[in-house]
Amino acid sequence: MKRALLEDLICPISLDPFVLEDHDAADDVETAELVCAGCDRRWPVRAGIPRLVPPDLEEQQRKTASAFGWQWQHFVAMHPEFEAQFLDWVHPIRPEFFREKRVLDAGCGIGRHAYYAASYGAREVVALDLSGAVETARRNLKPFDNVDVVQGDLLRLPFRTAAQGGGFDLVYSIGVLHHLPDPYEGFRALLEHVRPGGTIAIWVYGYENNGFVRNVVEPVRRLSTKIPPSMLRGVAWPLALGFHAVAKGIYRPLHGTAAGRVLPLDDYMASVADFSFHQNHTIVFDQLVAPTAAYIKGSELERWFGESGLEEVQITHRHENSWRGRGRIPA
Repeated sequence: MKRALLEDLICPISLDPFVLEDHDAADDVETAELVCAGCDRRWPVRAGIPRLVPPDLEEQQRKTASAFGWQWQHFVAMHPEFEAQFLDWVHPIRPEFFREKRVLDAGCGIGRHAYYAASYGAREVVALDLSGAVETARRNLKPFDNVDVVQGDLLRLPFRTAAQGGGFDLVYSIGVLHHLPDPYEGFRALLEHVRPGGTIAIWVYGYENNGFVRNVVEPVRRLSTKIPPSMLRGVAWPLALGFHAVAKGIYRPLHGTAAGRVLPLDDYMASVADFSFHQNHTIVFDQLVAPTAAYIKGSELERWFGESGLEEVQITHRHENSWRGRGRIPA
């Protein structure tokens, strides 16, 4: 943790600032305690990561953090396709947009997106996750001196809001809000941390054209989430083999043809046809391990952005089965 981050951190319980207790004057704080100036609670900094997870999480949040924490400490590879995926998810934002901005990655997982945000010249990137994935993120982001990793709750962000003099020039959350108990509440929490003139960008599962996932994968998920992740990894292997074979053997050659256009999830399946088996195994495991997932309608996402008073709003369908949303806080 950079010592300068302390100015922006607050206790997620009392919302008061911290006093740092450590025995090292170095700029990078590896081990210390953060003492809340209001409620006197003590929060550790371990392995350079402030551990600011509230003790009273909802049960669903605990299960989700446990499942994804295991996943992102075992599926840790950084694939070359990740950069194109990231830019597609935050479209129309381009690499030059990040230059000299303060950025929040809300739900960073292994740090794959924060990696590119930092490499594009962001002044500062804060990568936050609720789960043990922060351990992997810290390792992946170690080469950058403009990144901090924080373990905390997206619904109770441990940072000063924009109204309190904190905030970020860009806040993005990719594939996270739909796993929260209340996705819209998560969106509203993020908005409070976007500075005037700043931008928010999100990607969520779509309701439209996702009938197969909602009606077939969801019932399977209710059973698969009861399996320990270490065993589920093996269960997902043959399913991933079929998924991989169908994507490469059917969807890729038929994509763009009349026959391909009548196949369900044509755009999405064609998009994963060039992925390695390891990546597609991760995708299948990811679908099976999540305790819950919401599927957001385009009209609902439009309401989120419309009611928030955002400007320059752009909401676009991605692969016809998910939604990207981007907007700017009025300056």
